[in-house]
Amino acid sequence: MDKSLYSKVRIEDAEEITRRIIEDASSQADSLLVSAKKESSRILEEANQEAEFRKKEILKKSEIEIEKMKQKIFSTLNLEKKKLFLEEKSRFIESILEKVKLLAMEFRKDPGYKEFLEKAILEGSKVVAEEEVEVLYSALDEKIIKDINIAKARFKKSDFKDMGIIVQSNDSRLIFDNTFSARFKRMHEDIYMDLLKGVF
Repeated sequence: MDKSLYSKVRIEDAEEITRRIIEDASSQADSLLVSAKKESSRILEEANQEAEFRKKEILKKSEIEIEKMKQKIFSTLNLEKKKLFLEEKSRFIESILEKVKLLAMEFRKDPGYKEFLEKAILEGSKVVAEEEVEVLYSALDEKIIKDINIAKARFKKSDFKDMGIIVQSNDSRLIFDNTFSARFKRMHEDIYMDLLKGVF
């Protein structure tokens, strides 16, 4: 075979081989690009779905947190509202109790005051539970006390100005304060609770 022909055939073969290689490579590249695009689309779709799922989860958690915060705020507001309401009730009740104290001072002039003192002395005598008791009274009640006659009770003027009396044993070891202030103090909680239930 002629050398130039041989060279020509080899060049043609090489060109054919090169063309085929390029064609195969191009086909494989196209196939790889199509696969890569499909894979890329699939990954992108999965990423979008994951992002959407996470977004929904975050929104759901945020809504739950917002609802919890709203409940906490409403609860705090309701507590504050109740606290203010109770404070206002308390102020109102205390003002009523102060008026009661002022009105009670007028009771000294009432005809029933003598009977009140007699009952207070008897009550105090039972509490002290001694054979003979000493009854301390206010100088403001001296006229009324003179008209009271209770056996085994010795009367002694004292320097307090409150209505009522103080009953004590002769040795002053047992004392029962039955003045208006002391009685009011003992009953304050019950009166307060009764008013609290009835107010508003």
